[in-house]
Amino acid sequence: MMQKNNPFQSWEGFTKALELEFGPSPYECPRSALFKLSQLGSVHDYYVEFTALANRVTGLTVDAILDCFLSGLKLEIRREVLAQSPNSVLKAMSLAKLFEEKYTPNPKPYFSSSYPKTSTTKPQNSPQSKTNALPPLLPTPNLKPFTQPFKPSNVKNITPAEMQIRREKGLCYTCDDKFTPNHRCPNKQYLLLQYEETEEPPDKPNPSEHLTHPNPDPILDHHLSFNALKGSNGVGTMRFQGSIQGVSIQILLDSGSYDNFLQPQLANYLKLPVEPISSFQVMVGNGNSLTVEGLIQELKVSVQGHTLTLPVYLLPVSGADLVLGASWLATLGPHISDYSGRIRAKSGCKSAGKSTH
Repeated sequence: MMQKNNPFQSWEGFTKALELEFGPSPYECPRSALFKLSQLGSVHDYYVEFTALANRVTGLTVDAILDCFLSGLKLEIRREVLAQSPNSVLKAMSLAKLFEEKYTPNPKPYFSSSYPKTSTTKPQNSPQSKTNALPPLLPTPNLKPFTQPFKPSNVKNITPAEMQIRREKGLCYTCDDKFTPNHRCPNKQYLLLQYEETEEPPDKPNPSEHLTHPNPDPILDHHLSFNALKGSNGVGTMRFQGSIQGVSIQILLDSGSYDNFLQPQLANYLKLPVEPISSFQVMVGNGNSLTVEGLIQELKVSVQGHTLTLPVYLLPVSGADLVLGASWLATLGPHISDYSGRIRAKSGCKSAGKSTH
């Protein structure tokens, strides 16, 4: 109609006419409405209304718009969002939606009754009602409540003999899979273990097993002294230099430790052949325990022109790169040690193991 009565002379005139026809009233103040806006319904509805007003306001900084959005949220949602310190309106809106689900009460389930509704009416005083009020001729029999017969539960008892057989084979108590520390049994059921105290004779060690299995038994009591754990120099310790594959390392000789231990990071760096073993705990002098990560059967260590071949466990100790314990000292046979200066052990006709701090 405006085009027919008064044709537009320019594009600016056309846009101005569109604003007057379809735009907001000039008497409305979007800035004031934005400051007074508050959440009444869901966070999504509040965000849509807030965005519509914010797009019509100019001259406000991003922080001011963010403060307006946060101040309009509901009190419990506003506290949770402010604790997260959002840096944009979009992030604040996303957090508000998450906390909205937290504070929105779950609708109660509706259970429809299948029984027909009965209408109660007051009885009228009639001759028939008076006759029905007479006591019954026969007494009412006592009805006993129906009791469901007891069904015994399917309880599977594991005898100590079965437990011993599965323990020797390394099997799980409830399934036929191998038991490991990360084992998850597929049979989900409640278990009741009853332990019976029986005096069984101790198993005698078989000497042939020690001859055919040179590996150290992980069931033994392995321990590490507190000096080896922290790297401090105490009584019965000695520190000297060595090398593995040309890489210089720090070696700590500690008579208070049982086995030989190597840093796992050094083994990974040198790509040494590590054998996986059943994990076990090593007792530390401070009362805690560390988990062994693997075993190297034959580690060659060069010390002052001599080559030592010894088995070592991988253990994350902070005292030194390699800890030599009492098990290695036992292989030297009779030896003379002076921990204040050096240690000397005779191997054949040559003297080995000379070192200083």
